[in-house]
Amino acid sequence: MNTVAQTSKSTRILIADDHTLIREGLISLLQRMDESFDVVSAADGRSALDMIIQGDFDLAVLDLRLPGRSGLDVAREVRVRKIPIRLVLMTGQDAESLAAEAINSAGADAFIFKTADMSQIYSAIQAALAGKKYFPDPLPGSASQGRSGSSGQETAVQINDLLSSRELQVLKLIAEGHTSNSAGEMLSISTHTIRKHRENIKRKMGLGTVAELSAYAVRNNLI
Repeated sequence: MNTVAQTSKSTRILIADDHTLIREGLISLLQRMDESFDVVSAADGRSALDMIIQGDFDLAVLDLRLPGRSGLDVAREVRVRKIPIRLVLMTGQDAESLAAEAINSAGADAFIFKTADMSQIYSAIQAALAGKKYFPDPLPGSASQGRSGSSGQETAVQINDLLSSRELQVLKLIAEGHTSNSAGEMLSISTHTIRKHRENIKRKMGLGTVAELSAYAVRNNLI
């Protein structure tokens, strides 16, 4: 794990998620949106808690279903220890029933779904840093009923309209962490063709990096 050198004006943020590409996508997003953010990551709950206890973080984004110790457990322990840090809890669409628990018993400052778009994730983090609360409306409820107003089914239709079946296959493999070589082997096509599909996907979806592709796939329930 590489820690960016701090400055007196830096805001220290910890991203804790067991999916490498989710962590990388969030780090990339935050560092692009605010150069003062010093962002580091953890892949499990125990490591995240140790880092929060030992470090001087302003905010932590915790996946609810971290291995080792869940995001809820980490948040509760942080509150018991009275560590002065803002907490943003994050979950996939299959864990919406934990939303009320995250708010009521874990002391979350903000709660977001992984299906939220990047602007909503950034807004949640900014609100928490400012000492405000940020929760989806309605909550708890379907992530597809978020602020964008479009249903998950409509989102899926839009994706299928934009991407070919082969491009969807490539996107899923990239999001699962496959290299161009391994994806090509699985689909019995050349590495060059995989790379071409990848560039076409980025162009069609307005995305710039592999990490953003992966985050997009997670948000739209492709993996």
